[in-house]
Amino acid sequence: MSQTEIDELLALDVPARLATLDRHGFPHVTPLWFRWEDGAFYLTSIADRPHLRRLRRDARAGLCVDAEQPERGDGQRRNHQVRAIGRAALFADREGEWTRRITEKYVHGPARDEQIRRRVADERVVICLRPERMLAVASV
Repeated sequence: MSQTEIDELLALDVPARLATLDRHGFPHVTPLWFRWEDGAFYLTSIADRPHLRRLRRDARAGLCVDAEQPERGDGQRRNHQVRAIGRAALFADREGEWTRRITEKYVHGPARDEQIRRRVADERVVICLRPERMLAVASV
């Protein structure tokens, strides 16, 4: 994929799928809203969520963002995806800055301000994944 295609995919309001490892080494996948900025994925989550506990124990994580087009006449569906792995850094979302910015990407229309207010009111943690490796592919 070209850099323009990658940027367009990461700007879409589709969730990222964050993979974390449990204490036995098994992966768990959690869909989360995100922003891609300055070479890193930023996601927020409510402070007591299991994926945050897993990241505190083992910071290794994977992430996939993908979008599939409607089926074409030949039965094929074009798919773009960005996959990344790295070590996640966690920090408190003081003042709800990242939660607000991420919510603005995904929520539009008259419910936006209320959604932002409600989400920012929760105690949230920022997950920052700066990829050690990243792969972008398009199919069909």
